[in-house]
Amino acid sequence: MKRLVLAIAIAGLLAAAVGAAQAGDAGTAHYPDLRTLTPSDVKVQRVRSTGVKLLRFSNTVANLGDGRLELRPENDPATGTTEAYQRLYSHDSAGNWYLSSETLVGDFRFHVAHGHWHFEDFALYELREVAGDGGIGGVVRSTDKVTFCIIDTELVDASLEHAAGQAYTSCGQSVTQGLSVGWGDQYRWNLAGQSIDITGVSNGEYWLVSTADPANLINEGGGARETNNTAVVKIRLRGNGVRVLP
Repeated sequence: MKRLVLAIAIAGLLAAAVGAAQAGDAGTAHYPDLRTLTPSDVKVQRVRSTGVKLLRFSNTVANLGDGRLELRPENDPATGTTEAYQRLYSHDSAGNWYLSSETLVGDFRFHVAHGHWHFEDFALYELREVAGDGGIGGVVRSTDKVTFCIIDTELVDASLEHAAGQAYTSCGQSVTQGLSVGWGDQYRWNLAGQSIDITGVSNGEYWLVSTADPANLINEGGGARETNNTAVVKIRLRGNGVRVLP
C-alpha cells in the first residue's frame, strides 16, 4: 500500500520532550544538508557532426548535514512509476538509530544513457551573465533539471559528527539511494548530461552556476540548509576554449 507519509509516534513525543534541543540531539530528526562543490574539469567540446558546442564540467553534490539523505523506491506496477520516499532518522541517548519519518518527495526514472535508475530533478546547471557589479546576472543558457543516481562516491568530510562509511552504492529500480553524512556524489564531465549547450554564445566572461535540489524536493530541515545548495565558478569563453578565472 502506498504511504504518502509515515510518522512514528514516538519520534514526535521525543521531539516535544526535548523542546529547544538542537537538530543533532537525541530524539530529534537528523536532516541532510546538500552542498554543491565548485564545478571542476571545465571544458568546451564541439560536436563536429552537428556543430553543437557544449560546456562540460564535473559536478559533486555532498551531504554535510547531521543526518543521511536516504531515498527509498516504491514501484507501482499499475502505473509503471517508481516513487521516491525520503527517510529521516533520529537516535536515542544511547546512540541507537531509528526511522523518524518517511515522505513522498518525487520519482525515480530509468536513465537510458547511464543504464540505471535516477532521482528526478536533482540538479540544475546554468550559464549566467556577469553583472555590472561583478555579481551573478541573468541566465544565458541552462539545462533541464538534471537527474542523478544518488550514491556515495567520494568521502568529502570525515570530521562531521555523524560521518559514516560508504553505504549507498547501487542504482537499481528497487535499491535505496542516498548520501551518507560526509559523502559526495560526483558526476564526471564526460558523462551524458554533464553539459550546457553554449552554441552561439559570445566570447566573454560568465558565471557557471550549479544548484542541487533546485525545486526543494528534499527536506533539509529548513532555514539556511535549504538555500546553501549552489556553487559558482567564473569562466572566460574564447573560441573553442574556456578558462576558469580566480
